[in-house]
Amino acid sequence: MEKMRALNQKAYEWLERMAPNTWVRAFFSTYSKCDILLNNSCEVFNNYILDAREIPILSMLEHIKGQLMSRYYSKEKEVGQVWQGPICPKIRKKVQKNSEFANTCFAAPSGHGIFQIQDRGYQLVVNIRLKQCDCRRWDLTGIPCSHVISCLRHERIPTETMVHDCYTSARFLIAYGPKIYPCADKSIWEKVQGLPVVLPPLYEKKVGRPPKNRRKEPVELEGTSGTKMSKHGMQMTCSYCGDQGHNRAGCQLRKSGIRPKLQPVRKTIEEPQVEDPTQQIDDNLDEEPVIIQVVWTDQIFYSQYTNFTLCFHS
Repeated sequence: MEKMRALNQKAYEWLERMAPNTWVRAFFSTYSKCDILLNNSCEVFNNYILDAREIPILSMLEHIKGQLMSRYYSKEKEVGQVWQGPICPKIRKKVQKNSEFANTCFAAPSGHGIFQIQDRGYQLVVNIRLKQCDCRRWDLTGIPCSHVISCLRHERIPTETMVHDCYTSARFLIAYGPKIYPCADKSIWEKVQGLPVVLPPLYEKKVGRPPKNRRKEPVELEGTSGTKMSKHGMQMTCSYCGDQGHNRAGCQLRKSGIRPKLQPVRKTIEEPQVEDPTQQIDDNLDEEPVIIQVVWTDQIFYSQYTNFTLCFHS
């Protein structure tokens, strides 16, 4: 936090007003078995119902219900046709990746399921019975980290048996077990009497084409060539006058035709280095038998290659 305060005081004050368990993994709860800081789930569902949002309310609900009904059916079929093993495919890939990192860990048992791990000069403590590790990856996600896998190898325990129950195929079938049944056509729906008529909201036509995408934050803007980093909050420096707060296009001195008073840059001229003629002769004689003529004139050496004689003049 002190480093952030030195970089940006406003960002430091904004984070100070937020609870640490909402943005710091060290304060996350271990109950949810999730260490994600993003809201990608909301983004995925928002893109999932993008077509349904453009139609009326009843038709929108029917469209979303049909999508979820097909999704529940396809996800239930994946367990028996695509999945292999007791855990989900993506979780199995993470376990295999952590198993590769476990090759650099050395487990020293202490008793009662407690181990001391040496990982490339760093020391940690793992408790298999309580399912805890000092790195907190196993605590937060429920997936054994590389330190835990090294302990499980020492005890000859299969890694997949120590994965949290929420990642198993049995729990997956329970989540997609309820069925969403289809509805009949609305022309045969039963008409209910005595309820007030719900009218649609008043339509107000706006200028221009109605947008389909959500409004993005300034840091999420995309250019014509794709995603690029926003310059929001950055200090501009003019390349014409050197002042901050504007660029070359908005420089008042440049528009007025006034030349800026910039400090001249002195260029240093390096003196030519004089090479040793004997060293040059020795280097050339090591490669091929070439005859060299060396002439001494005002402390400058000139070399001339000939095919007949080797002469020294001083």
